[in-house]
Amino acid sequence: MAKLSSYCIAAGALLLLAPSAALAQADQAAPPAPEGQPAAPAAAAPAAAAPAKAESKEEENTKDKPAPNSVFAEGLGAGLWYSINYERRVIDDLGVRVGISYISVGATVSTGSASSSASASLLTFPITGSYLGVRSGKHALEVGGGVSVTYASAAAWASASGPGIGAYGNVMVGYRLHPVDGAGFQFRVGAMALMGPGFNVFGDDPRSFGVLPFGYISFGAGF
Repeated sequence: MAKLSSYCIAAGALLLLAPSAALAQADQAAPPAPEGQPAAPAAAAPAAAAPAKAESKEEENTKDKPAPNSVFAEGLGAGLWYSINYERRVIDDLGVRVGISYISVGATVSTGSASSSASASLLTFPITGSYLGVRSGKHALEVGGGVSVTYASAAAWASASGPGIGAYGNVMVGYRLHPVDGAGFQFRVGAMALMGPGFNVFGDDPRSFGVLPFGYISFGAGF
C-alpha cells in the first residue's frame, strides 16, 4: 500500500508540472511584447492559391498570342507579280517580311532568213513591316509598308546589254487571318499602292515618279 501511495503521489506531481512546463516553453518561443504595445499576431500561413492564380493568368495571356513566324506566297503585292516570303514577329503587333520574286521574259522575231531575239529578267526583294495591333483573336487589320529592291537585266541580239539596280516603295491596308496559340493557316488580302519611277501610268511621262493602285492576296502558314 505504501508503494501504491508513492506511485499515486508521483503521478499527481507529474500532472501538475506538465502544464507549467508547456507554458514555460511557449513563453520562451514567443518573446513578450514591449510594454504598452499589443502582442504580435501569429504569422499567417502562405496563401496556397496565389501560384495557381499566377499560372492561370499566364495561360490566359499566351492563349491569344499570335504565331511568331509565317511563310506565305503572295500574288501581286510588293513583288509585282508574285513573291515567296518569310515574316517574323519582332513584337506581338509588328511583323517584318522579307521576300523574293523572279521574272524572266524573252522573245524572238524572224523575217525571212534573218531573226532577232531579246530577253529581260527582274529580281525583286520586297521588305515590309505590318502593324497588327487592331485584332480580335486570329482576325486582324493589317496596315504597313516598305520598300522593294530590284535587280533588272536585259539583252538583245546584236546590241549592248547591262544590269540595273532600283527600288520602289509601297503602302498597304487589308485583312489578315493569322493563327494564335500555335501553328495554323494564314490568309491575307488587301489594297496596296506602289510608288516610284515608272509607276506614272496615268501621266504624260511614264518614266517619272508616280503612284500605282495595286492589290495583294496571299496564302501561307503561321507557326
